[in-house]
Amino acid sequence: MTPSRILLAAATLVSSAAFAGSADVKFIDTDNMTDLATNRFEEADTMRAVTNHLQRLAQRLPADQVLHVDFLDVDLAGTWKETRRGRIRTVKNLADPPKFHVRYTLESRGNVLRTGEDRITDIDYTNHVFLNRTSTPLYFEKRVLDEWFAHTFAPQVASAR
Repeated sequence: MTPSRILLAAATLVSSAAFAGSADVKFIDTDNMTDLATNRFEEADTMRAVTNHLQRLAQRLPADQVLHVDFLDVDLAGTWKETRRGRIRTVKNLADPPKFHVRYTLESRGNVLRTGEDRITDIDYTNHVFLNRTSTPLYFEKRVLDEWFAHTFAPQVASAR
């Protein structure tokens, strides 16, 4: 390895270590959420997928920051219907976009940097077409959370650089 490649590799490691924030995610009163999954037995999978996604997003925050997110309501994209094989979810039009109601607090070393409560949605969600859309579970939900995170916490990420 050349000296310049060693320096580049070291710089990459240092810069990625500087951004390794974390997320603490909770789902409040899941029995009363609008639409947490197509079937009851899928609810844990939905919560795990959303939690993991937010934890990955939070890694973009500075290492000393923790994002606490309480999901007060979840309404997945599309609608479900009964079929002979059980319930299936369909996403056809703009009528039923993904929606989240969240309460959040961003902390750094015990100090509150930002707090709020948001209703997150994307009414134009079906017009954002990408190749991996059909193969990615909860694609529309993750995408709307990506946009919310970038809009809400981008100033925190940028100021830490």
